[in-house]
Amino acid sequence: MQEWWISLTGVQQLLWGLAIPFTLLFMLQMVVALFIGADDGDGGDHDGSGDASMFFTLRNAIVFFLGFSWGGLACVEAGISIVWAILIGLFMVALNLLLLKGLATLNESGNIDLENTVGKEAIVSISIPGKFGGCGKVNISFQGRLEELEAITEGEKITRGHTVKVVRVSNNQLIVNPLEI
Repeated sequence: MQEWWISLTGVQQLLWGLAIPFTLLFMLQMVVALFIGADDGDGGDHDGSGDASMFFTLRNAIVFFLGFSWGGLACVEAGISIVWAILIGLFMVALNLLLLKGLATLNESGNIDLENTVGKEAIVSISIPGKFGGCGKVNISFQGRLEELEAITEGEKITRGHTVKVVRVSNNQLIVNPLEI
């Protein structure tokens, strides 16, 4: 092994030095996403406004160096410019962003029918502004599961912790009224 390492050029040693740890990090990242869940990474929701924060993430750094190092090793072996390795790394990041964007647009269709919430009680988890002034969220149990759903009200503001009743559904939002105490 030591003879192999010594026989490499400085560029090849650098690229192998990047390829091995970033491949292991990538594999670890995939295992964690598979068994623990991918929702817990890189800082929460993104509104799609196109700012640079979506580009500069730990996940994208790992993907870039993975593509750069393996692409660089292939370039050195083929005798072509190492600049292609940078382009391969950037391509990998672009591909990663496209895949993540595609995954983010998938909806969990399941078999939830929001009409089944009408007449049920819910607990306000995020305050609901009054007079259709915005939406809040409620925790509601229906169809054998507990869901947090968007809710609006035509009445006055309903604060967190209050119990409400769903009166109808409109545009995938629950329209609720506070329960009388």
